[in-house]
Amino acid sequence: MNQPKHPFGEWIQKVYYSFPVQLMLNNVKKNQILLFIWIILLGFVTRQFGDIIGIPYLFLDPEYLSQTNFKSFFIIGVSIGIFITSYHITIYILDSYKFPFLGATPKPFSTFCLNNSFVPILFSVIYIINIVQFQANYSIKSSWDIFCQVFGMVCGQLFTIFILFLYFSRTNKDIFKELALSVNKTLKRSSINRVNVLKDIRTKKLKNKYHITSFFTLNMKVAKTPTHEHLDRSMMMLIFDQNHLNAVIVEIFLITLIISLGLFRDNPVFQIPAAASGILFFSIIVMFTGAFSYWLRGWAISALVLILVVFNILIKEKIIQSTYQVFGINYNKKTAVYDMNRLKALSNPQTYNEDKKETIRILERWRSHFPDSVKPKMIFICTSGGGQRAAVWTMRTLQYADSITKGQLFKQTRLITGASGGIIGASYYRELYLQQQEGKIANADDFKYLYNISEDVLNPIVFSMVVNDLFFRFQKFTDGNHEYYKDRGYAFEQKIHENTNYVMYKRISDYKKPEEEAKIPMLILSPTIINDGRKLFISPLNIAYMTTNHESNVNSDFQEKLKGIEFKKIFEEQEASDLHFMSALRMSATFPYITPNVDLPSEPAMEIMDAGLSDNFGVKDATSFMYVFKDWISTNTSGVIFINIRDSEKNQEIEKQNPGSVFQKVISPIGSLYNNWSDYQDFNNDNLIEYASSWMNCPLDVIEFEYIPHNKFAEKSQTQSAKDPKSGRAALSWHLTLQEKESLYTTILQENNQRSIKRLQLLLGQ
Repeated sequence: MNQPKHPFGEWIQKVYYSFPVQLMLNNVKKNQILLFIWIILLGFVTRQFGDIIGIPYLFLDPEYLSQTNFKSFFIIGVSIGIFITSYHITIYILDSYKFPFLGATPKPFSTFCLNNSFVPILFSVIYIINIVQFQANYSIKSSWDIFCQVFGMVCGQLFTIFILFLYFSRTNKDIFKELALSVNKTLKRSSINRVNVLKDIRTKKLKNKYHITSFFTLNMKVAKTPTHEHLDRSMMMLIFDQNHLNAVIVEIFLITLIISLGLFRDNPVFQIPAAASGILFFSIIVMFTGAFSYWLRGWAISALVLILVVFNILIKEKIIQSTYQVFGINYNKKTAVYDMNRLKALSNPQTYNEDKKETIRILERWRSHFPDSVKPKMIFICTSGGGQRAAVWTMRTLQYADSITKGQLFKQTRLITGASGGIIGASYYRELYLQQQEGKIANADDFKYLYNISEDVLNPIVFSMVVNDLFFRFQKFTDGNHEYYKDRGYAFEQKIHENTNYVMYKRISDYKKPEEEAKIPMLILSPTIINDGRKLFISPLNIAYMTTNHESNVNSDFQEKLKGIEFKKIFEEQEASDLHFMSALRMSATFPYITPNVDLPSEPAMEIMDAGLSDNFGVKDATSFMYVFKDWISTNTSGVIFINIRDSEKNQEIEKQNPGSVFQKVISPIGSLYNNWSDYQDFNNDNLIEYASSWMNCPLDVIEFEYIPHNKFAEKSQTQSAKDPKSGRAALSWHLTLQEKESLYTTILQENNQRSIKRLQLLLGQ
């Protein structure tokens, strides 16, 4: 073949027509999806993608068995090694026939992988650089610790690649071995029908698709491309087929191994870092691509469409479990009726008044804890959502404030509302407060409990999603007389139970007596019902007054829309009181794709999402409660204190808008709505409190604790200005780095929060 002319000179011509460069051009042209996955991973490790929800930290500071060390990075390295191998295998299966000279080389598969390693090597180098920079800037670890982490990642990669390539070196054939063993006789004797039938087609298929002049050999030398025209093409085809088959066997083995790990999901040893689970997920996608292409060839896309259609039918017919449940209630009984007639029947004036009287009796028991001559302040705690960041910040704030006020904060608190992580942190402190009263623990303000709620939750969730939820959920567990699937919702609950020593392993009914006796504040959960946008109010007490207002002075012809549905009443026949308290918390903390939306046993099925969708701060529920009992509060207290615990700054600086691209202008309307959603809620909540001050006949004060971090780690950041008070801010995630934990622990000492503490002490007469 005549060598094509090239305008850039002989040296550039040699580089351009080298095997690594031509392979890269082939990948850019034919394998964009595989390269796109590399781009996604590269964006994660360089903190270009997903920074706001903390995805990069999962790669740069992975945690395994509560430690970030050699082991955690070794597991990351193993997962990257599997991904690199699946990447090589898939491209080899798809495109090796375009480079028939490989059939004339010793160890064609290994030679192909070496020359196809530009992207994996580039990614690994960039990843290592970012690990070192991140650990040096944000970690309190020594240079030796950082070296061990990087070494662990490299060892994990090399270990996996070595094992897999050892298999290929022992099983893959090359043409020289076949010639030495006189394979020609074997071919004639075997009457290989597949080769005979497809010989003409395969011979044409083995024509050069690319002009290649040189390649890297396995001893890292540059060699000229060997001639192959004189070799038996049917034998070369057999070599390629045999190598392809071995590659597919490895892919099937790895996919089976990854999915089989789900059998050990409850063992912490198998709960690998979340980033490793994510990389394995990408590996499965890549390996399915290779296996599909090998077995089905040109029918791959058609087969994939058919599989998706069949899968959709199986889900629709409920042959495959696709919904997610909460634990404790009965899904086997007749489903609850969920229509307007039922809702109106549950929210009638009689029920409203009975539930109101019941709560007034609780308020009077609470009032009896104070001298008759002193009217106490009534405190409402409203805590925002925000994943583990909000849980830790809420816990830290409550511990600190209750300690500073010598226990008066929680003693005078009557209601806790909120969303997502914040309500989990508040629930944990409330349970510890109850155990302290019962003499089970010495001090609810002990720092060890704050450490507990700070521990990683994300690893088992993502692991469960990759090895279990994305395929088939087949593992079950028994709770009482009911069976439920183990899914990532189960993993979420179990991990929080483990972190908090199972102190909240209770049913919602277990809190009925302590709340009735006013030992602990009432806590109302209010996740959002996706079906109609209403709130689902969850409480061990009867709280029909939260769903509507039967004391309104508005004309009776006015059709008021029901604000919510009371869980305890609508699912009474489905054993609502047996609902696990952690399942109730999970419904209020449903983060898209991480903790899945829940379906409840009603007709139509009631689908539940995060409470933050309707009110991320809990102010609506608190003001509604306050309105119902405004007369009693005005008569029996000296005023109300709203304590708003926010995981974000309320009055943020206005961002400068730079001229955007066409793409940015297209997504701007939706993006602005999403980015400013909490601001819209703030405006509405401020209006509610302003209106409340007009109809309350007693003082109404608002105290806010804001998570606005500024710490020593922010000053070391090379990616953000040390002058920015939000540098080092914890991400919206269920995983926290050491720096983020330190930030959440110390922000209560900031000047703005100390002013709030002093104001709280003043209002409590201290």
